[in-house]
Amino acid sequence: MATMARLEFGSLTQAWQGEASDFTPLLVEQLDGVGAAIGLDLASVGKSEVLTTGGRRIDIVAQGEDGSEFVIENQYGRADHDHLTRGLAYAVARRARGLIVIAEGHRDEFRALAQYLNELAEHDPERGIAVWLVEAQAVRIGGSDWAPLFTAVEEPNEFMAKVEQAKQVERPGTLGEFWEQFDDPTTLAAAKGVVTRWLEAGYRRRLGPNHVVLEAAGPSTSGVRTVVAVYADGRVMVPFGSYAGQNSGIPIEPLTTREFRAEADGIFGFAGTETLARTVPGWLTPQTAETLFAFCRKVAHAYTAALQHGAGAMAEPSRSGPAAAERE
Repeated sequence: MATMARLEFGSLTQAWQGEASDFTPLLVEQLDGVGAAIGLDLASVGKSEVLTTGGRRIDIVAQGEDGSEFVIENQYGRADHDHLTRGLAYAVARRARGLIVIAEGHRDEFRALAQYLNELAEHDPERGIAVWLVEAQAVRIGGSDWAPLFTAVEEPNEFMAKVEQAKQVERPGTLGEFWEQFDDPTTLAAAKGVVTRWLEAGYRRRLGPNHVVLEAAGPSTSGVRTVVAVYADGRVMVPFGSYAGQNSGIPIEPLTTREFRAEADGIFGFAGTETLARTVPGWLTPQTAETLFAFCRKVAHAYTAALQHGAGAMAEPSRSGPAAAERE
């Protein structure tokens, strides 16, 4: 008679000896799993050991599906003041969407602080910082490898309600379905023109709930990097933080110069300080479409040059060149 394997729980140190050497890298490579456990769409790969202006380091900086930024601090044992305040200070300075603190336990006073900050964020989403306090433990079945198990003990209720509502909205599966989200025919024509030319040039695209991400081959773990995102209301998101290596750990130098930023600010009307900059709704028109396409090609060419000069050592060989155009 077969016996049922026993579910075993353990401490993080029992499963991964070093916090910085073992557990943080595990989280970096499995951020999509962390996001799924707490109801967030996080990019599958983040950047760790991010240096702050004060000389301290943030464990992980990740991006959401819409390009928003999340700061993650992880710690063995119970979370302490150092990790919480460091992460919060960095999140505020970067205008991040939220702070996630992962530890084996959280103090009552920290939980009270998280509740307070989440209440403020509900009343002022543009300025507030959402906070997740997450407890982590190791789990395995029989003699299998250890896996992390995450449980959110404090989270922003209103934010989570919006996330759940967004999950219930069917994501477009084709460009045709995405085009149906446009209300303005002029914006639609401009977006179609840019995306069609992008695909015909041999590049990639990826659909989000209300936007299409234009992608190109570049130095990263996946071999593909974001260029811009185009939204159904005519906004365009330019991920300056990604150009600087925020997620990949590989900055693209021509895209981080003052000259490039000044040029981009002039094109899109940015203030020069945003890391994930978005234009105003309706920015994309037939008049700005050509300028946007030229900007995207410039970014893609910089990615290609970085690959050719060896910055793409982490990229997958099979995806080192422009992908075949995707057509609808």
